[in-house]
Amino acid sequence: MTEENRNIRLTILKMISESGAAHIASAFSAVEIINAVFKSVDVGKIKDGDNDRDRIVMSKGHGTAALYAVMQAHGLLTKEELDTYAKDGSLLQGHASHHVPHVEHSTGSLGHGTPVALGMAIGLKSRKFNARTFVITGDAELQEGSNWEAFMLAGHLKLSNYCVLVDNNGISQMGEFVNWCDIQPIGEKFRSFRFDVIEISDGNNEEEIISAIRQSGRKNAPTAIICHTTKGKGVSFMESNAVWHYRPPKGEEYQKAVAELKSIQTL
Repeated sequence: MTEENRNIRLTILKMISESGAAHIASAFSAVEIINAVFKSVDVGKIKDGDNDRDRIVMSKGHGTAALYAVMQAHGLLTKEELDTYAKDGSLLQGHASHHVPHVEHSTGSLGHGTPVALGMAIGLKSRKFNARTFVITGDAELQEGSNWEAFMLAGHLKLSNYCVLVDNNGISQMGEFVNWCDIQPIGEKFRSFRFDVIEISDGNNEEEIISAIRQSGRKNAPTAIICHTTKGKGVSFMESNAVWHYRPPKGEEYQKAVAELKSIQTL
C-alpha cells in the first residue's frame, strides 16, 4: 500500500466515524481503483469543466466516501468540505451526487452508472473527442440487468473509449454474494459481450491498475478491468467482513483501525 492510499483510508475512516455513515469497507476496497483512474486522466480539464474532459462515473455510489477522499487528494474538494461528509446541510452525502462539483452523475441505485457512462462515451465519440469514460462498479452491482444491457450495446458499438473497472471484492451487504446470486466468471461474461478484458489478481495494487488503464482503449472494443480486491482493505477486522458494509467504527474500534493503518509499511 502506498503512503498516499494509506492516508486516503485514514481520511475515509475519519469521515465515516465522525458522521456515523455506512459503507466504510466498500470504500476501502475501491481506493486504489479510484485513485488510479484520477492519476490516468487530465484532472485540470475536469476541474475546468472542459467539454473534452475524461468522464469518471462512480456507479458503485455507496462507496462515495472513497470518491470524495480521492477527489480531495487531487484538489477537486477541500478538507473543509470533507469535514461535512454525511452531516446535515452538506452536499457530500452517503451516495454520489452530481450537485457536488466535478461529480458527473448521481449514483447509489445499483446499475445506473454504467448505462449513463455509456451514453457519455457515445456522446464523446459523436463529437469526435478523444476523451474516455471510466465507470467504477462493484461485483454484486453486476447482478443488476441494466448493466448488461449497457455492456451489450458498448460491445456492439465497439466503444474503445468506454472502460469499466470492477471492484471484485466478493462481498455484498449480506455476505459472500456467490451464495445469493453468483455471477462468476465475470471475465468470460464481459468477453461474450465483445469486451477486451484485463484481470488484476491484486486489485489493490495501484500501479497494476494504472498499467491496465494505459493498455486499455487500444483495441476496437470497450474494456473491462476486473480488480480482485479485498473488502475493508487495510483494517484486519474489517477485511472480508460483511458487518462493515453498514457499521461505522466508533470509540475503541476507531482507534484500533487508526493504529492498524498507521502501522502499515507503505511503499
